[in-house]
Amino acid sequence: MKAARQNLISGLLPQVMGGGVVSLQYADDTLLFLEDDIEKAQTLKWLLVCFEKMSGMKINYDKSDLLTIGLSPDSANNYAKVFCCKLSDFPIKYLGVPLHFTKLRRLDLQPVIDKIIKRIARWRGRLLSYAGRRILLRACLASIPIYLLSMIKFPRWAIDMINSQMGHFLCNNTEDRHRYHLANWQLVAQKKDFGCLGIPDLRSLNLSLLCAWIFRYHLNSNAIWVRILDSKYRTKNPNILCCPDVGASPFWKGVLWAAQAAHMGVKWIVGNGRKEDFGKIFG
Repeated sequence: MKAARQNLISGLLPQVMGGGVVSLQYADDTLLFLEDDIEKAQTLKWLLVCFEKMSGMKINYDKSDLLTIGLSPDSANNYAKVFCCKLSDFPIKYLGVPLHFTKLRRLDLQPVIDKIIKRIARWRGRLLSYAGRRILLRACLASIPIYLLSMIKFPRWAIDMINSQMGHFLCNNTEDRHRYHLANWQLVAQKKDFGCLGIPDLRSLNLSLLCAWIFRYHLNSNAIWVRILDSKYRTKNPNILCCPDVGASPFWKGVLWAAQAAHMGVKWIVGNGRKEDFGKIFG
């Protein structure tokens, strides 16, 4: 950050913060950002070498990836030579979430969905009663995709695939013993007050979790991600619900989709379980 303030290196969006956004770090995942300037890239590599000498730790450049946006192959190769790491392409995974600057394809989401389905399929309900399978489904299996549902607007085909696997578990449907589903899954997923099982509906859950980002947006106006949104989408002109979705990231498109749906006056259970009327909040 000191090097960025001295203009020795430059991150992205310098209009948001001095020197731009240079790094994002969480646990063992680190993202470094740099503008298109080969001399500043060499300075950043020098800083990384200084870090190695001072800390005694080594950066594994073989496990590091270099991604470029809008650069020619020759320019990308020049940067790869500076950092001694391999070139990669979008989408990338950060904290388990696939990231892309454009729309995620089915090919990009399929491994994530397959991983969720594989974890659900490991559970065996053959030795459980119907009530036991229902409790396990509500308490554990339906919560497996919660993290991804809070970050990505799941397409209809993905929701249907996960619901189908949970339906097989509920009905104890196995390869060697086929059982017919006696009720539509949308009926099964309704509240107990309506005489149903109260299993979470992933579509509504996806919408509610994405809506929660609107609350986070208003809670901390000084957060870096809030300042980036304000700069890119002009959320104050006139408000966050009028942001254009042309050229927006897949994450922000999902948040706008959820906010527009909630703005229609529907009440959703968000975060800590409080019922909030989004229509009143957003006027």
